[in-house]
Amino acid sequence: MEPNQTRLLSPNDAVKLPPGSDHYTAYVGPPGQWDFMGATQFRLLTTLGLRNRHKVLDLGCGSLRAGRFLIMYLDRGNYFAIEPNIWLIEDAIKNEIGQALVNLKQPSFSHNDDFNTEVFGTKFDFIVAQSIFSHAGPELVSTALRSIRQSLDKNGLALVTFIHKDKQPHAPEEMPGWTYPGCTTYRPERVSALLSEAALYGRELPWYHPRQNWYALAVSPEVLPDSTLDRHLSGAVLRENEFQGSVEHK
Repeated sequence: MEPNQTRLLSPNDAVKLPPGSDHYTAYVGPPGQWDFMGATQFRLLTTLGLRNRHKVLDLGCGSLRAGRFLIMYLDRGNYFAIEPNIWLIEDAIKNEIGQALVNLKQPSFSHNDDFNTEVFGTKFDFIVAQSIFSHAGPELVSTALRSIRQSLDKNGLALVTFIHKDKQPHAPEEMPGWTYPGCTTYRPERVSALLSEAALYGRELPWYHPRQNWYALAVSPEVLPDSTLDRHLSGAVLRENEFQGSVEHK
């Protein structure tokens, strides 16, 4: 099928496509989980205190998986996003949220490809980078983390994902450059070192992800979620066999 024909498929038909295909629900990951991966980000953010007054940066927003929830929820002008692939945003607006909502909520988009979070000239209460560092080598991760550090409010949280080496032991480790649609893995101690080099504090969260590991980052340690409350950060999905691994079995 020609790329321009692939892009015209309905989301139901696109479910059959492999991840990375030229369709807004498939290019960003398994198309059958496009809905879930947006919803779980929104759930994580609201569990950690997101309110409509907050400013949120969606770093690598793709086809607005999380963005479609956030744009609707946040106050006008409070959603910011960076995505080099303009067509992903355009197709998501056309097929999912509509131009009327964009006109109403006035989200801000940048298409820079160098992780420049300072382009908006504001500080953020939350920054989300889901499945970005899973495709980025250490030099790119370091650049992105330093940028996040500069744009994060002193009381803000950044929520990012890495793939731990033990979660995908056969995947390559710390591949240089941008590897998409391939992945790269990191050992937990390496993640800690990268955070320290960027003057960020962070820790892994127990929030469920089908393939990766969530981290919370902050400019000071007291802002990080209290580990004694981790029971509230499971991300469990009930009554859905596909995500039965999210439910702890004792």
